[in-house]
Amino acid sequence: MPTCSLAANTMNTPAPRSAPGWSVVAALVLGSLASPFIVATSQASAQDAPAAVAAPQDSAPAAKPQIHEVIAASAADVQAFNEHLIILASPWMDGRLPGTKGMERAMDYMEAQFIKAGLEPSFQPSDGSARTYRQPFSLGGKRETVEETITLKCGGVESTLVAGTDFKLTSLGKNGSAEGTVAFVGYGVESGPDGYTSFTEGHSLEGKIALVLRFEPMKEDGTSRWTTGEGWSGQAGFQTKIAAVAKRKPAAILVVNTPGANDPRIDSLTAGGGRAMADVPVFMVSTAAAERLVASCEGARTLMDLRKLADEPKADAPHSFDLSKGGAAATIAVAGRTEERPVKAENIVATLPGRGALAQEYIVIGGHLDHLGMGDFGSREGPGKLHPGADDNASGAAGIILLGESLKAAYAALPAEQALRSVVFIGFSAEESGLIGSRHYVDHPIYPIKDTVLMMNFDMIGRVKDGRLAVTNTRGVKGFMEWAQPIYDKSPLTIVKSEGGGGGGSDHASFQAVGVPILFAICADFHADYHTSRDTFDLIDRETSVAAVHLWHDLALSMAAQEKRFEVETNNGPMRPAAMKVRAGLRTKTAESGTGLEIIDVTKDGSAEKAGIRKGDLLLKWNDIELTTREAFVDDLRSKEPGAKVQAVVRRDGKELTLTVELQGAKEAQ
Repeated sequence: MPTCSLAANTMNTPAPRSAPGWSVVAALVLGSLASPFIVATSQASAQDAPAAVAAPQDSAPAAKPQIHEVIAASAADVQAFNEHLIILASPWMDGRLPGTKGMERAMDYMEAQFIKAGLEPSFQPSDGSARTYRQPFSLGGKRETVEETITLKCGGVESTLVAGTDFKLTSLGKNGSAEGTVAFVGYGVESGPDGYTSFTEGHSLEGKIALVLRFEPMKEDGTSRWTTGEGWSGQAGFQTKIAAVAKRKPAAILVVNTPGANDPRIDSLTAGGGRAMADVPVFMVSTAAAERLVASCEGARTLMDLRKLADEPKADAPHSFDLSKGGAAATIAVAGRTEERPVKAENIVATLPGRGALAQEYIVIGGHLDHLGMGDFGSREGPGKLHPGADDNASGAAGIILLGESLKAAYAALPAEQALRSVVFIGFSAEESGLIGSRHYVDHPIYPIKDTVLMMNFDMIGRVKDGRLAVTNTRGVKGFMEWAQPIYDKSPLTIVKSEGGGGGGSDHASFQAVGVPILFAICADFHADYHTSRDTFDLIDRETSVAAVHLWHDLALSMAAQEKRFEVETNNGPMRPAAMKVRAGLRTKTAESGTGLEIIDVTKDGSAEKAGIRKGDLLLKWNDIELTTREAFVDDLRSKEPGAKVQAVVRRDGKELTLTVELQGAKEAQ
C-alpha cells in the first residue's frame, strides 16, 4: 500500500511564543543578564517582536522575569526536556563515566523514564530470567591502586611522602618495589633540537630511582624553548620521555611537575591512562614534594636550580647526575602495586512494539549516555574537573527519553489496524571510549540487524546555533531524500544536509558499518566547550533542542508506517572500520570550496598542535592524500599506530606549510 499520511499524529513545533525563553533561565541562573527581555525576544520570530518603545527616564526599570514564570510559560515538552537535561548533567552524575556510581545513577534514571513511558524491556539474559532494560558488556579491566609509598632516606633522616597529595602511582609503569640512589635525568630527552640530550653515551640507570622533569626545556616564562607558539613539542609527552628513561633500566621512575611551567597541569598528579610504558613503577610527584625531596637529598641546590640546569641548550653538557648530600648518596624507597578489576558497562534498551505486517522490522533511535567523568580521558583541558557533558550528550539522551514518550502516545492514537514497525530506544554506554556500546549491540543485536531498517542517532543537539542542525544520511539510499525532504521542510530548523557517515565519531557509525542506513543529527557549528568542564546545562537552548526532537519524531513515525524499507546500493555494502588507535588532536569539516578540510578546533597538546597546526588552517594533504572529504582522512588514521609520523600540508595566510605530525595513542595524555 502507499505510504499513509500521519500528519495529524506528528509532534508539530509550537508557534514562537512572546513569553521569555529558556535562554533567560540560563542567564538568571548565572546572574549575568542585564536585559533579559532582549534575549527573550530572540526566541520569537521577527514579525512577533513588538516595536521598541523608549521608556520615560523617570519610570521604574522593568522587573526581570522569575524562573518559575519562564518555566510555566514554556511548552510541556520543553519543561520535560529541561528536567531531564538538568538531572543528567548534574554533579550527582559525576560526569557519567562508565564504571562509576554517577553512570549507574544516569542509567537508573533513563531506565526509570522508559518504564514510566510504558516501553518494554528488551534484553533477554542467557539464563532465561525476565527481560531487562540493560544489555551488559565488558569494558575490560580497571587498575586499582592497592599500595603506593615513597620514603626519603637522606642525611640519616627518613621521611615519608603522602600518597594522593605528594604523589600518585600512575598506569605508565608496572608493579614493583625498589630502594636506590636518586638519579636526576633532566627532562629525559633522548635527542632534541641542536643535539640536546639528557643522557651521556652508554648511560645506565640500573638500580637507581630516576627523577625526571615533566614537559621540556623552558624559557624564563615557563614556555617551551622548542615551539614558537603556545604548547609543547612532541618531546614533552609521557610516551617519549618514559621510553627514553626506561631503556636505561632504572628501578623506578619519578616524574616531577616542573616548577614554573606555564601549564595548568603542574597542579595535577594525573598522568593519563592506557598502556604501561615501563616495566617498573612510575609515579607522578608534586612540585612541592619534589622541592622537599631535593632539599633533603641535594645539599645547596633547589629543584628550580636543577630545572635551570636542564633548561640549558648546550649539547655537550647532558643534564644527568646522582643526587648527594654531604658526600653521601641520596636514596629513596618506593613501592607501587595495582590490581585489575573487571569493569562492566550496560546499554539501556527499551522497545515500543510494532504491530501488523511491519512489527518484525525495527527502527533504532539512540544516542550515548556516557561522558568523560572528571576528564579522565579525552578532555581538551586536562583532568581534574567535573565534565558535566550537558550538550555531549545529556541533550541527546534527554531527547531520546522524550521520543520514547511521544512515539508511545502516537502509536496509541493511530488506528489499531495500522501496521507499524517496532522502535528500539538505546542509551549507549562507552561511546567516548570508542563506540564500544554500539559496537557491542551490532555484534550481539537484540533484534536482527537484517531486520533493522534505520538507525537514528542524536549527539550534541543542545547548542544548535542559529537553528542550524546538521543531519547526515547514508550515501546511496534510493528514494531517501524524496521521503525526508518534505519532513525537513516542516521543521523550523535549518537542516544542513550531507551524505556519507557523518564521520566515525558517534554511535551511528557502528550501524552503518554493518549496512544499516543511518540518520545522524548534531549541531552544525561546533562550540569551544566541547569535551571541557564548561559544557554545562545553563548554555543549552531548550526550545531548539526540542525542535530537533520534533523532527526526529516525525521522521521516525513516518518510517514506522512506510510499507517499503530503504534499498541501499550494493557498492555501499557493510565494512567494519578498524578501531582507532591514534588521535590527530583536531576537528575538521569539509571546506566550502571542496578542496581540503577546514580545521575548526585543535586539542591543546594533542598531536596536531605539537606539530604546529592551528585552528583556521586548511588541511590540504595528509600522508600524501589529496583531501576532498573527511572520510579519506579518517580512514588513513585508522591504519596508523601510536608514534607514527605523517606529513601534513596546510594552507595558512595564503602560504602552504609542510608539517610533521607524530600521532599520539588514542588514550595518551601528557
